[in-house]
Amino acid sequence: MTKSLRTTLAALLIGLAATAAPARAIDHDALREDILSVLERQFGGFRAATAALSAAAERYCGGDAPRAEYEAAFRDAWLAWAPLDSYQFGPIEQSGAALTVNFWPDKKNFVGRALRDLLSQPEAAQRDPATVAAGSAAAQGLPAIEMLLFTEAPECPAVIGISGNLSALAAGLYDGWFGEAGWAGIARTAGPDNPVYLSPDEFTKTVYTALDFGLTRIADARLGRPLGTYERSFPTRAEAWRSGLTNQIVGAQLSGIAEMARHGFEGAVPPDEIDELLAVMDQTQARLDAIGVPLAEAVEDPMTRIRVEGLQTQVQHLKTKLAQDIGPILEVETGFSAADGD
Repeated sequence: MTKSLRTTLAALLIGLAATAAPARAIDHDALREDILSVLERQFGGFRAATAALSAAAERYCGGDAPRAEYEAAFRDAWLAWAPLDSYQFGPIEQSGAALTVNFWPDKKNFVGRALRDLLSQPEAAQRDPATVAAGSAAAQGLPAIEMLLFTEAPECPAVIGISGNLSALAAGLYDGWFGEAGWAGIARTAGPDNPVYLSPDEFTKTVYTALDFGLTRIADARLGRPLGTYERSFPTRAEAWRSGLTNQIVGAQLSGIAEMARHGFEGAVPPDEIDELLAVMDQTQARLDAIGVPLAEAVEDPMTRIRVEGLQTQVQHLKTKLAQDIGPILEVETGFSAADGD
């Protein structure tokens, strides 16, 4: 072999090695702090929104505020919950908040039956958050308030008790994450002796899996359930169909996932990859906006149903992009989530 050929071959091997080398090593400890910062904002937002909801219920039922003010606070609370719906692990799993905050899907009208039981009690009991907390999970959260507001059932004083219960639940979730001995502390002490995370990358994997679950939840449940089949749609299977909030809830959950990608992963994932993911997010939001009517109406009209189906396909594309482009960079794959076994 000539000297020039050896030199050329050596340069080629060095180039290949440089190409194959990872662009950056993932610092999962630093990544964890960025993730926790996003989670603290999101859980804090839900705590603040439900505190406002509880105060609005007192004013509304006391005759000091119009119903519109309480409805606005109710909408804000549900949209603040939507990003948290993805994180069905840790404090949400431990407290059963996925059901108490948002009992949905409700396939057998458990919410209606639980509300009948609550409304049969004296008014002092209905307005007491402790009474609500001791009763059925189906009457403790957002769907119960929606049913009271958008059916013929009397709203007051039960909305005071349910709103107060939601405020307590939200405060408990925040403390469960960021209070003394909270889940954030468990994440920060990942290691061989940790009861949950044996290494820092396991927390990254859990959060990444949660985002994947959130997209699955949108595609399969929030869109798939009301879509049904081409022969028969099921508009009343749409989440929050009575209040017409379904589209906004989907948008809020997408926004929560985008916030985690932008501010939680930005220190570990190259900016161009984040930008590409967020561009697909923007396209997904644009398809949601293009539906133009509440989802429960859209699935019944062949013209708008096509738009819902297009949105579902776009969400699935977003899920694939997350798996193919972001997961490998974070050095994680999806693990077990709340969607498994459903």
